[in-house]
Amino acid sequence: MRIRTISKHTAQALAEGGLIALLVVGAMAGTAFAGKPGSGTTTSSFRVDDGVHAGTTTAYQGSSGAVWVHASCYQNGSLVFEDWRTYSGGTATIALGPTPNWTSGAADCTAEEGSFARNNRWRVSGATTFHAAAS
Repeated sequence: MRIRTISKHTAQALAEGGLIALLVVGAMAGTAFAGKPGSGTTTSSFRVDDGVHAGTTTAYQGSSGAVWVHASCYQNGSLVFEDWRTYSGGTATIALGPTPNWTSGAADCTAEEGSFARNNRWRVSGATTFHAAAS
């Protein structure tokens, strides 16, 4: 009976370890396919130019159904900037700080374009990365 219990626990631990390994590999693959900052690698023709802290950058609409741009910037893995902008004539201008959490320095940024469904759920139609250099 005890050997059966040990075998069962060992099998469960191996299954959990395998699941964790798959999740880690999936997360790494997702990061690898996200593209380099400012590379314009996207899930549509949506792109955002690299910018400079305390300056502006431009987002270019990639999907005709996209209405909003959601930009977020990070320093050392911490969110320091977040903004929502609407398109006007196929572009949106994003002011890159400063914010209370981003007073200086460079940041790695992500952007999504999309729209809100009837249930106020955010629907992404394109995503990209870009870089904000130190001013």
